Amino acid sequence: MASGHGTKEKNMKTKLIATAVLLAVSPVFQLPAFAGEDSDYYSIKSESVSVTEVSSGKAVNLEKPQNLAGDNKVVGAAAMVNTGLAAWNVVSGGAPSGAASSAYASALPPAGYLNWSSVAGWQGPREYVYSYTVTNLYNIDVIKVKYKIAFHYGATEDYPGRPLDKDSVTGKYLTNFTVKAMSVDVKWGWHFNLDAVMSNPMNAGTVKNPLAFMQADLKWSVSNILSTKGGIWSYTVDGNGNFRDLTAEQKALTKAIPPVQAAEVPAMSWN
Repeated sequence: MASGHGTKEKNMKTKLIATAVLLAVSPVFQLPAFAGEDSDYYSIKSESVSVTEVSSGKAVNLEKPQNLAGDNKVVGAAAMVNTGLAAWNVVSGGAPSGAASSAYASALPPAGYLNWSSVAGWQGPREYVYSYTVTNLYNIDVIKVKYKIAFHYGATEDYPGRPLDKDSVTGKYLTNFTVKAMSVDVKWGWHFNLDAVMSNPMNAGTVKNPLAFMQADLKWSVSNILSTKGGIWSYTVDGNGNFRDLTAEQKALTKAIPPVQAAEVPAMSWN
């Protein structure tokens, strides 16, 4: 009996060892080659950002947004109202965020907040697709993200009984400003997050001719077991449909600055 029990124990150990060996060599349970032992895999060689304007906008009839009467409104200068959200998550943990599917910001007059039909003449959407790529020292694209910025613009006051005299207000407003992830590809061991934060809506025009203006700051972060880095990509939009990439403009200005030349120090004689 003792001999039989010992044989069973030996067979069980053999099976456990065989299973451990199979798990060790299985590609499902293996780390990427070099990923666990070489810091070059976790080191950034280059980052690149590119943009494509996919739609410049056209006249369109917009339906009332679902969240128009929500609790997330932000009142800004000149009584502009953000009837949408002040912030939302775009990419979380290397995957598109579900919250971004219904998140938007706007800059409307109070009448537009109280009555959606009081503004009309929307144009859009104006759309820009951005691609962000991180390449490591092995020339592997460890992070590839595409996100789209879109918005509608150009609507003005239009409601029954609106006065048409010299004192009437005629503005240009914004709505349905969105930032959504189109595709996200993040390699093992790397992490990417992206959040959109909106400024309070502002009036960049006059009291009689208000012009809606908003700034969007996209806060991003890239991390792995060795390092974490992040920054902000900033954009502005207005009621005339103008779109500016402040980050790209600042980078272009920085490149245009000539390098500082060291001043030549004249030789001194102590004689």
